[in-house]
Amino acid sequence: MAVDDPSTKSSAYQAMEPKWRRIDDILSGADTIRAAGELYLPKYEDESAAEYKRRLSAAPWRPEFEDALRGLASRPFSKDVTLNEGVSEQIKTISEDIDGQGNNLTQFAAAMFEAGIAKGFHAILVDYPSMAPGATLADERASGARPYWVSVPCTEILALYTEFQNGREVIVHARLYECQVVRDGYDEETIERVRVFNPGEWIVYRRVTAADKTTSWVEESRGAINRGGKTSIPLVLFYTGKRIGNIVQPPLDNLAHVQIELYQALSRKEEVLTYAGSPMLSANGMLPPNDGTVIAVGPKRILFAPPGDGQTPKWEFIQPNAENIREVRDDITSLVEDMRRLAMQPMTSGSGNPTATGQSIEASKSHTTVQRWAMALKDALELAFTYTCEWLNEQPNVEVEVFTDFSALPFAQEPIRALEAARKNKDLSQRTYWQNLRRFDVLSGDFDPDAEEEAIAAEFEGLDGEEDIDPRTGQPIVPPIVPPADGEDGDPLPA
Repeated sequence: MAVDDPSTKSSAYQAMEPKWRRIDDILSGADTIRAAGELYLPKYEDESAAEYKRRLSAAPWRPEFEDALRGLASRPFSKDVTLNEGVSEQIKTISEDIDGQGNNLTQFAAAMFEAGIAKGFHAILVDYPSMAPGATLADERASGARPYWVSVPCTEILALYTEFQNGREVIVHARLYECQVVRDGYDEETIERVRVFNPGEWIVYRRVTAADKTTSWVEESRGAINRGGKTSIPLVLFYTGKRIGNIVQPPLDNLAHVQIELYQALSRKEEVLTYAGSPMLSANGMLPPNDGTVIAVGPKRILFAPPGDGQTPKWEFIQPNAENIREVRDDITSLVEDMRRLAMQPMTSGSGNPTATGQSIEASKSHTTVQRWAMALKDALELAFTYTCEWLNEQPNVEVEVFTDFSALPFAQEPIRALEAARKNKDLSQRTYWQNLRRFDVLSGDFDPDAEEEAIAAEFEGLDGEEDIDPRTGQPIVPPIVPPADGEDGDPLPA
């Protein structure tokens, strides 16, 4: 049965789509950015198509945004995501392959966390295989059916509407876009679907193409949502961006803008160095050849100047002022520093020897923000396990542990020196000292203090005591030899 277009994007989606597209392009890399042409590298006025094509192909690309995203997203995952004691064996088994595609809970959560930081939010759909009508719990278990998690990027959530019910925000309608490529003989076919969720039901629509090439959407399947009497939509939302109504601001949106500024600045630098590296030859006091030659500006060109009164013809090279080159280079350095600040990643010192205090302030901002995101991830994972337990008719008692005790500023010298002084003065225990060194990445995340204490004890086992040292000479103190008191050979004399 033909229906209206379920792939219609909501107004909130349309508002956020340009930001998502820019971030997607940046993460796709140099080829995608260059393919966008004038969208990211504007054409100069009166610049020929051939000259613009040459400039576009030579524009350098530096993936600062991607590096910043990876650095932020990796912090909570120096340790695995774990579950509390007492969870069922079935939950433990599912967590080892949480999505049915071989990804365990930590791998799934890490990918979700990175995507959520990049775009502002992400979702988990806790799905369950469709069973025949009237199937019992025994039938489901016999078939091997089990709930599984689906990672849903925000770009696939065409529409999302929520309401507050009993003081809690609840999803009342969602439309998810799905695109699948299947083999068709020796060719491939692209299948587009939209999955619609309402409380208590789901419907899948598929796009079909008629003989006249027109397309429409037809219902492919439908089913009920019922998890032990629960009919709410099992879609979990994970936010990192600022929410303004239904619109979410990606937290790294400003960083994406500066990445494009850096791309344009690098292109200008490349042009300046191209011209500076190939000075133009100037023919002063000479006329150009009278053959209709058009004088072009650029490297490997000759610039003619007509002769004047009393002027002696001469040849000389002209090139840009070195000061201009320095300004361009400094502008790029400034942009890179801005990106590090916006990315909350002051791990690498920039020019100007920034103060330890300034770095610590920026690091604290980063630490607090990523910790907050990690806690939001924990809440989202626990809600997803609640839906999972409901599908399994189990008591939802799963608690998730996400690592948040990561370093604010790896290898920061000032805090490390303070720790060393406190330990030397016996103001810190050995274990507290180790714990804080691990926070600043001096010790690895899997450092085991119990094993380390055993290793230290083993090193000293069986060692002789230290020799006494003369404080003036630094030489060992040799004890004096005491001669025998009684006989020549040391034996006592007979009584």
